[in-house]
Amino acid sequence: MNLMIVDDEPLEREVLSMIIKKEKLAIDQFVEAKNGVDAVYLAKQKKIDLVLMDIEMPVMDGVTAAKIIKKDLPECHIIFLTANDEFSFVDGLIPREVNDYLLKPAHPTDIVQALLKHIPIQQRPVLNSYEFHEPYRHPEIDKVIEYIKENLHLDLKLDALASMVHFNGQYLSRLFKQETNHTLTQYITACRLEKAKHYLSYSSEDKVVEISKKCGFIDSNYFARVFKKYEGISPSQYQQQIFSNRKKRINSFSNFLM
Repeated sequence: MNLMIVDDEPLEREVLSMIIKKEKLAIDQFVEAKNGVDAVYLAKQKKIDLVLMDIEMPVMDGVTAAKIIKKDLPECHIIFLTANDEFSFVDGLIPREVNDYLLKPAHPTDIVQALLKHIPIQQRPVLNSYEFHEPYRHPEIDKVIEYIKENLHLDLKLDALASMVHFNGQYLSRLFKQETNHTLTQYITACRLEKAKHYLSYSSEDKVVEISKKCGFIDSNYFARVFKKYEGISPSQYQQQIFSNRKKRINSFSNFLM
């Protein structure tokens, strides 16, 4: 499986590369392109199987590049990245040949899951940090998981979740643990922490108190304690570390261009 990341922003390519390489997604060859022209050339030269591509780029945009790549390599799977969340815009712009699209900034979990759809089952690895998001056999557990992921900002109670799928609380707890190897509380906490890390990584303006509320932690002090327990540093330190490293990379890249 040969994969190509196409984005005109070096930092975006770096972040996407880190996410993908961390999960060891059975990628044989890893290629990067900074615009559509490079993408078209490299796709054919390297026989790319899977493309993760930005839409708006200089020289040649992603839509034009995708059409050419699909013409040259019909079996190549293409996933678009777009910052425009207007469905009418996305639906009207993306050609039928494209397999999927993600909204920027895409959460690491969504990126991994989108890629996994287009990796043959026999080549898929046993995931670590994203194992919670694998599909489960029992459909009612899937419903609970989907509801949790979409409503992390709410006060998620066992009885309410059980009522939603017409189970009693104890039965749902046992079934959830049986199907996922994690308790409901563990799963909800893990999802909230992943969402918090997403906000901390992409927003320098949101304060920790605001982020904790967005992720369903009513008490920001409790959020800080849980975050430090799992990540080894406080939310503020994590946020500062992310933006400090990003600033260093930008400065390094700027110096390189001079």
